[in-house]
Amino acid sequence: MLVMFGGFGSYFLYDWKFGYPKKNFIIAHYKAFSAAGDAWAGNRGNWEEFAKQQQIPFEEDHSLYPPDTDFEAKWPEILFDKEGMEGGDDEGLWKTFSGEKGWSQQVDPQEDFMSKYKIDQQLYASGVCFLLTGLTLFFFVRTKGRSMKVDDEAFYSPDGAKVPFDKMTQIDKRKWETKGLATITYSDENGISSKVKVDGMVYGQFKEENGAPAEALFQYILVNFEGELVELVVDEDEEEEADIPSEASDEEGHSKEDSSN
Repeated sequence: MLVMFGGFGSYFLYDWKFGYPKKNFIIAHYKAFSAAGDAWAGNRGNWEEFAKQQQIPFEEDHSLYPPDTDFEAKWPEILFDKEGMEGGDDEGLWKTFSGEKGWSQQVDPQEDFMSKYKIDQQLYASGVCFLLTGLTLFFFVRTKGRSMKVDDEAFYSPDGAKVPFDKMTQIDKRKWETKGLATITYSDENGISSKVKVDGMVYGQFKEENGAPAEALFQYILVNFEGELVELVVDEDEEEEADIPSEASDEEGHSKEDSSN
């Protein structure tokens, strides 16, 4: 989880700072080539002079592009080539230019353009992922090196508390089967009633290939425990209520048979 959240956070942060702005930078250059193709027919007589005066069509919001972008930049020199532009072949020149830059040759200005909203979303997503990374790291450090254990005399909780078996007065295991949690009530060394948790999901785990250490530990506690055990039981009244519908259905069925006869 730590690696996953950290990886996603870094990925989103990269897109916010570099990835998405670069996409917009590429799109602006692609639009310059498209504009050259559109302008060719009306300016072919003085093409080179015309092309050298044109600027790359960046959006007014400069935050959409990389920080080092030159917003006064002219069209790329490849567009000055009258022979290359013959016939308005801006697509062919774009493939040559983008290939030299290592950019994608397939560009859709409408679909690929990243708005400020989309760019900011990457920052927010990155923040959430790094927050989850921090929380995961906190719990990892908190549980690392801590464990539950038992010996012939007592249960030892992750925080170091020693709970002798003969001091245990109650074990609540109602959440053990579903959440791996149990609560032990015991009398401490001052005779004060205290509680400690057995958390099998965090400490020990239930992996069969490892021998289900949490389950083995808890069963050992139960074997040495002589107090009150609180567990889920089905109330007799609930069992009777559950049987009533079936009995009623049987009676209704018999009544229908009698009527038909």
